Amino acid sequence: MKLLSITVPSYNCEKTLKSTLESLCCQEVIKYLDIIVVDDGSTDKTASIAYDFEISHPESIRVISKENGGHGSAVNTGIINAKGVYFRVVDGDDSLEKQGLLALIEKLKTTTADLVASNYKMVFVDTGIEKEKQFDNIKFNHLYDFSEIPSDGSVYFGIHSMNIKTSVLKNNYIKLQEHTFYVDTEFCLLPIPFVNTVEFIEDFVYLYSVGSSGQSIDTQNFVKRYEDHYRVVKRISEYVHACNTDKSHNDYMYAVLLKLCFTNYMLSVFYDNNVKRGKQRAREFDNWLKNSDERLYSSLNSSFYIRVMRLTRFVFLPRGAKLKSAIKKIYNLFKPHVKKKQRLTY
Repeated sequence: MKLLSITVPSYNCEKTLKSTLESLCCQEVIKYLDIIVVDDGSTDKTASIAYDFEISHPESIRVISKENGGHGSAVNTGIINAKGVYFRVVDGDDSLEKQGLLALIEKLKTTTADLVASNYKMVFVDTGIEKEKQFDNIKFNHLYDFSEIPSDGSVYFGIHSMNIKTSVLKNNYIKLQEHTFYVDTEFCLLPIPFVNTVEFIEDFVYLYSVGSSGQSIDTQNFVKRYEDHYRVVKRISEYVHACNTDKSHNDYMYAVLLKLCFTNYMLSVFYDNNVKRGKQRAREFDNWLKNSDERLYSSLNSSFYIRVMRLTRFVFLPRGAKLKSAIKKIYNLFKPHVKKKQRLTY
């Protein structure tokens, strides 16, 4: 029986895919793995490398070549074709740590949890330095009801830590947007209403490579792909707003949404060097949010920075300014117009 389906979205990653797949082909546990390499319209040797691994491990590795549709399309293909009890994503430029993978498979043999969350490491490609990202203030190897999970944003199930039952994804028709960046958040939030139990393992499983200027998390790429981020935020907001679920699930999703919305504001008011464009983007987003989700719009007033930006009708900060001092200067400038009962603190 295949315990874990691993989808490997791969687009022009000939330089890293071999290393990625070697980390998955762990002799001790490969018989439990269903590895699906999705060649998303690559124009380099990505497909050839993947097919070599399929030939060497025909019982555990499949290659699906398709037209380019973006990361979400590759993940969707993986979900449709997955055979394992659990499902996870490993990008074609990342890898898994051997001891973490062994521990994860041992846990999946016995757990009944809908979602198994594992720690991971960020690996900076230029220096090789590793930064551990781990869950705090939780019990490892304890089966939680989802209502016991903190809903204040202190616990987040990200794509690098998430191992979820394949049936949760398939039975609820989880599908990500295609030709869109930043859909990782959709993968992490859309299934949440259907997750009833969670278990955490202490081991570091995923090695997340960061530091390449071409990555979508690079600041300038973030600004360049603002419309993609905005589209993801809108879809998730509409989904959560319409979702008929209990308070614990709803509060968890709203906590994540608050951070997403804050990021969307930052892409306009702090990181976009085109002040005119950023101003227009921020106002449009703010108006959309106010008209579509009053709870979310009001909750963002808990942020000093958002309150100041709204009061100033999105006066923008110089790109190189220090955030805290710049905010205080703007606030002091407009301070006479703020009622005493609305006095802001930082």
